Amino acid sequence: MGDGAPVMEYDWSSWTDWAPIGLVAGLEFATVPSKPGVYVIATDQPLSRCVGVDPHGMLTIGESHDLRKRLQAFYYSATNHDTKGHMAGWRYAFFHFGRFFPYAKLRVRWRPTKTKDDASELESRMLLAYLKNHYELPPLNYKFNWQIFEKDGGDSFGKLTGTETKSETQFGLSREEHNDQITSR
Repeated sequence: MGDGAPVMEYDWSSWTDWAPIGLVAGLEFATVPSKPGVYVIATDQPLSRCVGVDPHGMLTIGESHDLRKRLQAFYYSATNHDTKGHMAGWRYAFFHFGRFFPYAKLRVRWRPTKTKDDASELESRMLLAYLKNHYELPPLNYKFNWQIFEKDGGDSFGKLTGTETKSETQFGLSREEHNDQITSR
């Protein structure tokens, strides 16, 4: 990040490629599975954050038991100013994020999971990585699973020195690998 702050890398290897959210909506979301999973909605430009810059432009990280329905809810709330269905979509519309990040320039990627619990854990780990990188949540996220922070992030949050290798801070480690790294420091 240029300021000596450590950067936790995101492991995108099992995620879809970025797709324009307008294209996904235009396809009536047929390309999005009706399965549990995690999604990231981002703009097409880097975002300045409290600490550093988010090069991915992530606006929200979320999870669902049905990715297709969840992304449809975001679309509906973001384009119709509807308070029902998707809080990040409503926040996007209500706070006029479209003035700076037009809907047509938003993009999305997702990663299906086997269960809703797996999706919740992956979302929490993504948010924890974001929080460790930028000392705040993505702009449209408003809550965080503090249990995952206390369990896997609280002890290591202040211990990152900026000298860790990519493998030491790689997002996507198993819980056991992550915990082993925390306890071995």
